[in-house]
Parts: sequence; structure tokens; C-alpha cells
Amino acid sequence: MARTALRRRLTWQTAAVTSVTRETASVVTIQLDPPAWPGHRAGQHLDVRLTAEDGYTAEREYSIASAPGEPPAITVERLEGGEVSPYLTGELRAGDELELRGPVGGYFVWEPGDGGPLMLLAGGASFRCGPSCGTATAPAATSRRGCCTPPARCRTRSTATSSASATTGCR
Repeated sequence: MARTALRRRLTWQTAAVTSVTRETASVVTIQLDPPAWPGHRAGQHLDVRLTAEDGYTAEREYSIASAPGEPPAITVERLEGGEVSPYLTGELRAGDELELRGPVGGYFVWEPGDGGPLMLLAGGASFRCGPSCGTATAPAATSRRGCCTPPARCRTRSTATSSASATTGCR
């Protein structure tokens, strides 16, 4: 377990928002530039914390939507009545700052050297971990049996913009 666990203390840091890309009417992808980002692996997530002027805080977890080696990005779907998503999808702009902590997770991260066969399943508000997982596994997909299966909802929605969003590599 120690091989895949990333053992370090998670601390909050302020990250600059470098871009906000509208994917659909209710979904945005947010590129971040945290000053002390240790790098991430496919399948990890990060925590976002918003703090109101009166000190009230709300925290949410978001899957990292960018591939390892790229700056972190998250994709957020607006939920009516939500505390965090309406701000992130409607008010947040490039140049703003967000508090975040992460990357989180690592106990269930597959590496190409781990062998196969491999089947990737994804779910959630949008299939944005797909590009991260697909990029991380692409070199191995040509040499071993593999399959990436997004939820059926993603095959019909425009939030699935990556080639990794379609069922690929299944044999």
C-alpha cells in the first residue's frame, strides 16, 4: 500500500484561476495554478474551500480533470440550490483565487507497470476524469487488453469532449 499512497500532510493553499472554459450552459472547466502543487496522478481529486465574508466556509471535492504532468483543472456542473457550484460556474473568472488542498487519493491508482487486463469505469456529474485516466493509460493500451467505459449519460451529453469519453479499446 505504501507504494501507491502519497504520504504527505495536506494543507490549504491559494491557487490562481488561469482560465474558466464554458463546456455547456451549466458546466465549466477551471484551470488552476497553485504555487506548491506536487503533481497529481490519474484518478485523484482536490478539495475546494470557499469562505464567506462572515467566516462561513463550504468545501467540496472535485475530480482532477487534467492529465498528470499538466496544471490541475477541475470540471464543475452547476447544481441548482448548491452552495459552491453556482459560484464556480457563474461568478468565478480568470485572475480570481481559490483555496484548495490536494491532490487527494492514491490507494487505487493503476500504473502501466501494474499489468492488466484493465477496465476503467467512471461516473459523476461529468466524465472529466476520463481525459486524465485516458492519457495516463494510453501508452499501455496498445500493448495489453484494456477498456474505458464512461456512463451512458456521458455518451450523449456535450460535456464529454475528449476522445476518452467514448468507449474505447474494449476487446
